Amino acid sequence: MLPRLGGCSDAVALCSLGAAVAATTPFVGVDPQHAAALAMAGTTWLGYRVLEKVSFSKAAFDSNVAISSSVKTPDLAGEAGMLIGYKVEDGRPVYVPDEDLMRHLFILGQSGVGKTVLGANLIFQQIARGGGLTFIDGKMTDEELQKIWQMCAWCGRERDLFIINPGRPEMSNTYNPLLYGDPDEIADRPISTIPQNDSNPGTDYYRKAAHQGIVTLVSAMKKAGLAYNFIDFAVMLMNSKALEELERKLMEVAPNSDEARAFSLFVDQFRYSAKPGADATIDMKRLKEVFGGIGQRMYLLGTGKFGEVLNSYTPDLNLFEAIMNNKIIYVQLPTMGKNEAAMNFAKMFISDFRTSISWLQDLPEENKLQIPHLFFMDEAGGYVSMNMTRPFEQARSARVILCPAAQTMANFKAISEEFAEMVIGNTWTKLIFKVGTQASAEEMAEVAGMHIVNVRQVAEARNKGTSSQLLRLDPAASESEGLSETVTYKEQEENRVSADQLKALGKGECVMLYGGDQVHHLKIPMLKFDSQEAKKFGKPRVHRFRKRAVKGADFFKNAEKYLSRKMS
Repeated sequence: MLPRLGGCSDAVALCSLGAAVAATTPFVGVDPQHAAALAMAGTTWLGYRVLEKVSFSKAAFDSNVAISSSVKTPDLAGEAGMLIGYKVEDGRPVYVPDEDLMRHLFILGQSGVGKTVLGANLIFQQIARGGGLTFIDGKMTDEELQKIWQMCAWCGRERDLFIINPGRPEMSNTYNPLLYGDPDEIADRPISTIPQNDSNPGTDYYRKAAHQGIVTLVSAMKKAGLAYNFIDFAVMLMNSKALEELERKLMEVAPNSDEARAFSLFVDQFRYSAKPGADATIDMKRLKEVFGGIGQRMYLLGTGKFGEVLNSYTPDLNLFEAIMNNKIIYVQLPTMGKNEAAMNFAKMFISDFRTSISWLQDLPEENKLQIPHLFFMDEAGGYVSMNMTRPFEQARSARVILCPAAQTMANFKAISEEFAEMVIGNTWTKLIFKVGTQASAEEMAEVAGMHIVNVRQVAEARNKGTSSQLLRLDPAASESEGLSETVTYKEQEENRVSADQLKALGKGECVMLYGGDQVHHLKIPMLKFDSQEAKKFGKPRVHRFRKRAVKGADFFKNAEKYLSRKMS
């Protein structure tokens, strides 16, 4: 079937061909070489249009849907970038340059359709080119850990890998998200575990009061020269004697400091005397009300297996240093067995990462990352919060690539409509796999936009008549029959990709929305090491680091001093 011709390019080609034919007549005085050039130009373009139809009639990959990819594709123009996939129509590779990757990616699709496969491809490319990576795994499977280990081993980067798994301390490096940063930055991390509700003045008041309280405690411990952890905070927020001991230590080290005055003023608001003339004691019930359950959250993260990973005064992982040194950070969340603690931990980790982004922004240009850092968040809807909105706007200047993946848009809308809008509005590249809900499919079809298409309309009219004349014996001579057909074309607007097409995509198949003006139908390759090669890599190993001597608060270690009843 020949292509239907139309548009400026086809019109110019036809005119060139017509002009060349006219130039061959004796009535037009045109140089034969010029006429040949016109003929060649016209026939070359028309030949391409015919071959284009033939070559694209058989797709490079099988698909249940017919989606026309944009002719224009992302241009690396000599820049570094990453392979996303291959066009279904013709098998051509599609890359995205780093400059646009730093405008962030968004991956959407139901479980088991290829999101993790695409994530593995991006992660492997990042490891292979020597870049830094942070991967939060919301599913936490041994298979994913094995894949990350094999990628690192294949690239010779096993010692660059940090594994953070609060559910399995024996397979985890240590990490303390409360240790690094100024008091305000540190306070943001536990506060991020409290749901935001700006419409409720009471909730907002207690949130701010808890933030100020944590700032005061952190300032006091830093001034006293004490390292601290989750369980130290939990003890202080549950026991008045621990608070009084910190006050004594602070007065010994820096009695006239601003930190000492601020701490005393903070504690004094909770002191009361049970009887006139009696010594004042701290009302812990009021203190707990102000902190709104922060103490309980700290206790959950500071005890059991979580405590073995998070309670180090000299942790293996300093997040900012790891990012600056292009390390590979794999965070496994034990969401199935310990969902509440896992989600609180993930929110604190993301808050720590946000602090790192702000520090990266402040670096002089010559000290910034040469290879952008990739932050891949699988099943992100379960643990990201509103404090992630700012990084989507500003992480590009820190040379950080944000890549959240979710199953439905409802995962982000559960956080807030504003957050979902921020994610869509601040991701340059969107990769849509098979979508399981009509709402998400329609929303993504709307994001893909509309385009003008020519619609062919055929109208057919038939008429038939007979008449009988006087004295004529042959009625057929008076019969009449007519047929007319009218073909018209009109332009109309329709979705570039329909919701039904998004729901009909196969496994490993996605639609890439790029920059707001390009649509590409892609097949995603699966990365897999053969069994012999994988056997050489062995099982994942955790690399430990030498500890330096520090002075810690040790409130939990010395808990017997704070108990009203002595332990036997």
